[in-house]
Amino acid sequence: MAALALTLLAAGLAPCLAAMARGRPADRLAALILAGPLATLVLAVLAAVYARPAYLDVALVLAVLSLAGSLVFARFLARTL
Repeated sequence: MAALALTLLAAGLAPCLAAMARGRPADRLAALILAGPLATLVLAVLAAVYARPAYLDVALVLAVLSLAGSLVFARFLARTL
């Protein structure tokens, strides 16, 4: 069951990474905003599967940093438009 969840979450990251690699700046921002919670969920599922609380700590830090990164990118994007 966990393998299926990880596969689906990882498959959801693939379009995000493709949009971040090549796309307009607004598309990159949307992909960044979507990839943060997906990566956080992947780490949370890994923490539950392997019973390692350190992975959950990394997931929480990633959630906070992805929010901050999205805000910084949006601010720079607003300046260029």
